Amino acid sequence: MNKFCPFYRENCKGNECVMWVEGIEDRDIKCLIIGYLGTTMALCSRDKLGEYEPSDFESGTKREPEIPEEILSATAEELAAELLELMKKEFPNDERRGIADVDSLFWDMKGVDRYDLSPEIKLKIRKAQSLAQHAIWDENQIKYIQKLEQEKTELPSLVNLYADWAKERGFNKVTIADTEAFLLEKNLEVLPETRRSLYALTNVQLKSKY
Repeated sequence: MNKFCPFYRENCKGNECVMWVEGIEDRDIKCLIIGYLGTTMALCSRDKLGEYEPSDFESGTKREPEIPEEILSATAEELAAELLELMKKEFPNDERRGIADVDSLFWDMKGVDRYDLSPEIKLKIRKAQSLAQHAIWDENQIKYIQKLEQEKTELPSLVNLYADWAKERGFNKVTIADTEAFLLEKNLEVLPETRRSLYALTNVQLKSKY
């Protein structure tokens, strides 16, 4: 074996070289270096003949992402309704949740990759998100007002209960901390407005009786 090795710059050592591959019967060239150079030259030749097709990255071209037909045909309002439905399904009793909690899941289920979208599709998606979020806020606000009205009707009896609780402990005045302790002991959860009213009205009642 007297062939000159361009890599090591000395005569080829054959199977004594680490770049030599044995045990592959259908391989004519057992030198990895010569094999690599041969493959590279073949690719270059194919490129010159027009057989090589560069990738999108190499050519600098950009493929538009495929958008499902249901996204293209649906309005922002329709998408918002679906998004809201998913939100209620996943978190039916949690008013603290928002659209952001299911947003990614929703678009993944729709097969939408939200990167590199056209401006029109981006606008539709953002509008759908905004509509769904405002719908949740509106529903939560209605529930809040309804709960507040209900607590207002129950407030007089709650004040009496709190005043009796305070008198049993010898209090002629209650503090905010006392109010929290009372609600915790009675396992009651009320809105901040009701809590403030309970504190103020109970002090008025205690003052009038002492």
